[in-house]
Amino acid sequence: MGPSCRSSWVFRMSLEEKGGIRNAADDAPTAAGGSEGVSLRDLANILVRRKAWIFGTAVACVMLAAGYLTVTKSTYTSTAEVYVDPRDRPTPKEDPGEKSSVPGDGLLLVESQLKIITSGKVLSRVVDQMKLFEDPEFNGRDSFIANIKAMLGFGDAEPRLAALRHLRLATSTKRNERSYVIDISVSAHEPQRAADLANAIANAYLEEQASANANFNRRISEAITSQLERMRNAVSHSEQAVTTYKAANNLVGSRDRLVTDQELTEANTQLSNAKAKLDEAEARVKLVDSIESGGTPLESLPEAIQSSAIVQLRASAVDASRTEVQLARVLGPNHPALQQAQAQVRDVQAAIKNEVKRIAQAVRNVAASDRINVQSLQARFNSLKTLTQTNEKAMVQLRELELKANSDRTVYETYLAKAKAATEEQAINNTNIRLISRAILPEQRSWPKATPLLGGALFGGLFLGIMLAFLRGALERVAGTPPKPNAGAEETEKPPLQTVDVHAARRREQLSLLRAELLAAPADHSILLVRAWDDEALKLVAMELARAVDECGENAVVIDADLKDNTVSSLLQFNRYLGVRDILAGRASIREAVHAIGQTGIKIVPVGVAPLASFDQQMRHTLLTALRQARGLGRVIIDGGELGAMRPELGLYAMADEVIFLETSHDDRPSDVSLLVDLLHHRQIKAKAISIDPTSNALAA
Repeated sequence: MGPSCRSSWVFRMSLEEKGGIRNAADDAPTAAGGSEGVSLRDLANILVRRKAWIFGTAVACVMLAAGYLTVTKSTYTSTAEVYVDPRDRPTPKEDPGEKSSVPGDGLLLVESQLKIITSGKVLSRVVDQMKLFEDPEFNGRDSFIANIKAMLGFGDAEPRLAALRHLRLATSTKRNERSYVIDISVSAHEPQRAADLANAIANAYLEEQASANANFNRRISEAITSQLERMRNAVSHSEQAVTTYKAANNLVGSRDRLVTDQELTEANTQLSNAKAKLDEAEARVKLVDSIESGGTPLESLPEAIQSSAIVQLRASAVDASRTEVQLARVLGPNHPALQQAQAQVRDVQAAIKNEVKRIAQAVRNVAASDRINVQSLQARFNSLKTLTQTNEKAMVQLRELELKANSDRTVYETYLAKAKAATEEQAINNTNIRLISRAILPEQRSWPKATPLLGGALFGGLFLGIMLAFLRGALERVAGTPPKPNAGAEETEKPPLQTVDVHAARRREQLSLLRAELLAAPADHSILLVRAWDDEALKLVAMELARAVDECGENAVVIDADLKDNTVSSLLQFNRYLGVRDILAGRASIREAVHAIGQTGIKIVPVGVAPLASFDQQMRHTLLTALRQARGLGRVIIDGGELGAMRPELGLYAMADEVIFLETSHDDRPSDVSLLVDLLHHRQIKAKAISIDPTSNALAA
């Protein structure tokens, strides 16, 4: 051993002189009567020694169960089945497509029916119908205890209330899986009574649903009918407002069109026709002017062609011209007959011109008449247009009044139809609920069942007897009473009493062995230190062990897992650095949370600064991974803090290679350390307890 190791050994011996060992699991092999906790062999010996307790307890439990089977009354359960279709049957006047769908495939509706079946209304029908208030089984007066309670004044004063309460306790409902079928089960002391009650509850439920449906329709009808008079008055007031507004603004016409609009349309049509006639008349006037000026032949005027006088005059002109030509051939120019013929031709031509002038004047008169007519129609059209524009402004408010009147009328007609429909539906049951299976007599009783009850009593008695045997053995160990010798087994001798000096020597030896074991363990060995109590002499053991490892020239990692006090982190002023909390929160890795202490080979993972919520499996896995990575940095020493404040959900007991519980040698307070050591041994986890003298100052140094 080198000089540094020897100095560390001397330092440890100075500490161990004031320490001691209290755990029997790591006593020296030479100590008489020592053992490592409770082994499976010890447990087996306890069971063999206390077999009378175990079998006696089991027999007692079986006898109690048999006595219960003998004195208790048999109960029979009968079941009726009811089908609840969430889709209501439509009435003949309804459209099936208008029925609203039920949310959640109707499961919520069916689940609600379970509560309705066991409601007071349904069960009260059965109580009155079956007269259960007179039945001792349900009125609460069929048992000795019930009679005693009644005598003391604690029983049900009202038989109906008692019958209702007992019937509710005897009734159970459930929905069959993946269906809309409800099972109604009723328990009674007689099979026939159970079947009758199940059928009565099913029928009462159907009657209650039909009554509820009729009451619902009646309430709707009454509610709507109470509002019809108000709606009728609203329609009357709206229509009266429309009529008053029309009279005030001189708005006359049908529902969709005013008279002024019709007159304006007709005036526009007449004006268009009159303008067309005027244009035609003026064209004829121009034609007449052209004929009179000689620029256009007479045949261009339709009136001239159609005039019979012109036709006759033109025929006379032709005859006179023919006579003039004949006479001019045989008579001289001064002959009276020729002159008379010429005068006749001139007279006919003058008559034609006069007739054309008359026709032209008639055409001009027609054009003047059409022009006057157009002017008159234009003035009337302008007047109607102005009046229509004025009416259009008044129509804006009129349309609002008519819209309100139409809306009130529509609402009134709709609710009037609904009121009539609800009145008619009161006598129609449109709920699709029916009884699909009546309850029959049960073949066997539902309670008590002999085989399960006796089997449970047997196994429960065995378990209780085993627990009593273990408890008796634990009390003997605590009291120091030697166990009774077993048949075929050697009786162990009680170890002799030790003096105080011998105990102190053993404590020094135990602490020396602890440090020697730590130095002799592999380089990646990890230990967990847990303080039984919050004592100052125990808070720095982790740092002292790390110092011993460092003095021997090897590396050590101290992990401050004391999330409550974090004494090590506070002492070294690392309580503001990343550490265990940050690793658990996933904010840092083990490499980021490890901090070196000066020029030594000691590294520390402080408690950290991250806030933590509730612990979960992910945090435990993260901490386990970090501890595995820390093994590569040297021997791992975990300061778990005080036993009562340690977070068991972290699972630190199973993560370390060895668990060491620290106690003070003169502490008489009760502790769970021995029980924890035995439990950890049972789970194949190496554990021991170490006692340290609280007056030692070696740790503080």
